[in-house]
Amino acid sequence: MIALSRAELDSSLVFVAFLALFSALLTLRAVSSPHNLSRPVSAEGYELVGACIGALLATTLTTGAFLAVFPVFLLCLGGAAVVRYLVDQLSMPGILWLTSVAAGWVVGSLWAVLFILEADFPGPLTIAAFIALGFAGLLFILGQIANFAREAVLTHERWSLPFSPMDEPRPRARFKVSLQLPCYAEPPEVVMETMNRLAALDYDDYEVLVCDNNTADEQLWRPLEAHCAVLNRRLGVERFRFFHVAPLEGAKAGALNFLLGEMAPDAELIGVIDADYLARSDFLSRLVPFFDDPSLGYIQTPHDYRDYEGNSYLTACHWEYMPTNKVDYPGINEYGGAFTIGTMCLLRTEALRKAGGWAEWCLTEDSEVSVRLRAVGYRGFYFGETFGHGLIPDTFDDYKKQRFRWTAGPVQQLRRHWRLFLPAPFAPPLPGWTKLLEVMRCISPLQTFAGIAFTIFGVLGMIVSLATGAMTPVAVPHVAGLLLLLGGVTWWLRTMHRYRLSGCNNVEDMIRGEIARASLTYVTLLAGVAGLSKRPLAWRRTPKFAGLAAGQESPFAATMPETIAGSVCMALALGFLFASGFVGGGVALLGFLGLFSLSVRFFCAPLMAAIAIREAQPRKVSDRPRYVPRHARTPLVQPGMAVATSHDPRDPASVVRDIRSAPR
Repeated sequence: MIALSRAELDSSLVFVAFLALFSALLTLRAVSSPHNLSRPVSAEGYELVGACIGALLATTLTTGAFLAVFPVFLLCLGGAAVVRYLVDQLSMPGILWLTSVAAGWVVGSLWAVLFILEADFPGPLTIAAFIALGFAGLLFILGQIANFAREAVLTHERWSLPFSPMDEPRPRARFKVSLQLPCYAEPPEVVMETMNRLAALDYDDYEVLVCDNNTADEQLWRPLEAHCAVLNRRLGVERFRFFHVAPLEGAKAGALNFLLGEMAPDAELIGVIDADYLARSDFLSRLVPFFDDPSLGYIQTPHDYRDYEGNSYLTACHWEYMPTNKVDYPGINEYGGAFTIGTMCLLRTEALRKAGGWAEWCLTEDSEVSVRLRAVGYRGFYFGETFGHGLIPDTFDDYKKQRFRWTAGPVQQLRRHWRLFLPAPFAPPLPGWTKLLEVMRCISPLQTFAGIAFTIFGVLGMIVSLATGAMTPVAVPHVAGLLLLLGGVTWWLRTMHRYRLSGCNNVEDMIRGEIARASLTYVTLLAGVAGLSKRPLAWRRTPKFAGLAAGQESPFAATMPETIAGSVCMALALGFLFASGFVGGGVALLGFLGLFSLSVRFFCAPLMAAIAIREAQPRKVSDRPRYVPRHARTPLVQPGMAVATSHDPRDPASVVRDIRSAPR
């Protein structure tokens, strides 16, 4: 019997890493925009053979191994060819990427088993290592199945579901639409500009309900009430209706539930518009026709943003948002998992009422409602084309609060609706891959938290075992550095590609987006755990007033938890280096790199806070509204703003005409 050693698999790991790198390069070449392959199908054979042979040659040159790698080479080449023959919706670069992922899991799992057996761990640590490996393997498989849907834009070339709106607008009404605009303590000029855009929609039959709930200051909501009357006079029909309701429980969900009882009884569709979103004129005319299909319950379009150019902090936030909205969500749509994310969405009224309205207990009432809509028999679409632009939180603290809400809410959904996500024998079926995609989305922060916890306990166990002499220092494979290098390059290529597909072609902006993403590490971990609590979590809106960061304290004081976590990780990372003689040089270096990278992620939070504070000062003279204390407030209309109120010197009719004539 031939005994297989871990060292003999090192070169196979390198082969898989090179194959992943080459597939990322081929994807970058082939996918020039979402749902569009820019290279001929005839190139598939060259892509398949070239990537596999290239990975084989590169591995041979860097490791000196050939015969040891050849079986993995044949398996990947043959497996990719079989998948190409059996599956027609995938592109060849996509098949090669999925092949590298599958091969990496098989070889990596076998390598990890041999590593544990050869490491001479104490019995309890060996058992714990195998349990952790099995748990990680299960999560990896489920995660990769979910990634198959999320990354469909990068791997698919054929699509079974619609992924874009109607090419030509259809203004003639087939359905009456009730557009609902909830707001609380918003700058009047921001909301009025949103209303102006809604007045200019090129659609025949719709109403706009503006609901201000619980705002005590009349100078914030009275102008909205007046502006509804102005727009109605201009349009010659009572299209806008205003409601000021106080007290009203349930935050945004409470306001939307209130409007369900006030909307026109013949409105078959509901549109939700956030107070700061400027809608395109063809928002309804290009989306409403899809509702001719009675099984369609909702359509969601991306969150997108404006007024960020020239501001490093807002630019970082903007590009952190966009890959998810432009790449991940369109992929999920293909597998029936499209969910609502709030603003710029349309819902069938009958479906919403059957589902029970909006959930006032959930921090993400917008995405939660799509779970119940699918549970009562409807499906939804997510289209990647932008139909409206909103405002980004002006302070890093508000940016974190927004992400806390977006992260804790899905965990609340899973805790409340877990029975819906059980396999078919135990729960009714849901459209497409809804169950898996919802579960993996909801547990994502918990999965990260568990991974960090398992790693920390594993390292502590190893240190204790070394200190007591229960084990000897572990030898790190000599190809570890090469694998880290190849993995880093592949990660950056795919990350850069995601940004390009989102519309970002500036490398500095891509780096800013990744800094913003890393800065949210702590708050996402915290939110994931908080979402498990049965206690109600406070719903905090995102303020639209600018200039709030100018008087903030230092960035380190404003991000104390992240600063402490980063400092602890950095101290532990340096401790690994100093303990290299004790734990072994290779383990010390890997431990240092892992903890150092985690420390950097935590330290990105004070960096983002510092950038936000620095950028707040110039924004005092911008056109963004700034908060003025109630006792010192004058009518909130700034020079040059195109708003139509009783204080605006411009003719309100010209405002609507200007918007309707503006280019899309």
